[in-house]
Amino acid sequence: MEDSHFPPLQHFETLFKYNTEFSADSVEWCPHDPNKNIFVCGNYQLGEPSNDNTTNRLGRILLFALSENHLTLCQSINTEAILDQKWCPNQINGTSLLGVVNAKRALQIYRLENSNLILMTEFKFSDSVSETLILSLDWSTAKYESQQPHITCSDSNGNIHLLQLQNDKLVLQQSWHGHSFQAWIAGFYYWDPNIVFSGGDDAVFLKFDKRIGDSPVAKNREHDAGVTSFHSNKSNEFIVVSGSYDENIRLWDIRNIKNSLNLIKMPGPLWRLKWDPFIQKYLLAASMLGGVHIIKVLPNKMEIVDSYYEHKNIAYGADWSFLEPDALETFHGEGNVLVGSCSFYDQLVCISKTYCDLESNY
Repeated sequence: MEDSHFPPLQHFETLFKYNTEFSADSVEWCPHDPNKNIFVCGNYQLGEPSNDNTTNRLGRILLFALSENHLTLCQSINTEAILDQKWCPNQINGTSLLGVVNAKRALQIYRLENSNLILMTEFKFSDSVSETLILSLDWSTAKYESQQPHITCSDSNGNIHLLQLQNDKLVLQQSWHGHSFQAWIAGFYYWDPNIVFSGGDDAVFLKFDKRIGDSPVAKNREHDAGVTSFHSNKSNEFIVVSGSYDENIRLWDIRNIKNSLNLIKMPGPLWRLKWDPFIQKYLLAASMLGGVHIIKVLPNKMEIVDSYYEHKNIAYGADWSFLEPDALETFHGEGNVLVGSCSFYDQLVCISKTYCDLESNY
């Protein structure tokens, strides 16, 4: 949605497009050499109702490999509907791991071997509600590596879960009720993974500390609608960001979340926010009906510097490639960063190239 308040910045250049057949809702790039050219796209497709009148939600994990001339589908895995995916920031025993949450109350861990994903372990959450969806996940190790990382998940009943990967098995450590409606997002504060933030459809933004218990240590109601996205900045201590259906991105200092430090109005509701993997001073935002955008985060303001309107119908997924700028010189088009994005009803994945000032010390 473009209007006078949001000029159609178009510095992005589309390199590849792919029709996913099923609706696409997440894109995640592998962060590790030599597989930084690999990414996954998660799918969510509503099927016909089952005999017990429950909703049949189908999914796929699509594994792609990118070169300067080709986008190759390496693998397609039929699953339950995928709600979120995240690669573990550090390798475990020298292997890249992908966490996936789905519509059948499960967290799955896949390992990447020879451009294929192999299911390593799965944890199924027990729940009296048959149609519980696990909506989001985050790994604890973006700042500090561990061979036994923690994972936090959120679900459609408003619950937050904390698990640990121990010897290739998932162990549930804590579960607690956080939100009155769907808990759309949960994420670690990477500087101290004892701390977890969550956001829900009740428009409440919560901070938890597992050392204290399952009651929030801070609560904020500044959002005017459901809180859908969150990301901790691994380079700037105390800084985190949240996004909401109210179309605002909010910047926070976790030492005082009574009031946000700053906010910026976007052209649509937020679904995903990602700090750039290089200097953590740019945000990539999937704004659903309002496109995909790059926001420069200055000490005293945030501003949109790039916009991508190739997705016409619900841009849910967006992620930065971890490929270094010099690795992109052989790709056609101007720019020094690659972005993957996808849209739901378009059933579309796009790979695009653009430019960010990665040398800036603003």
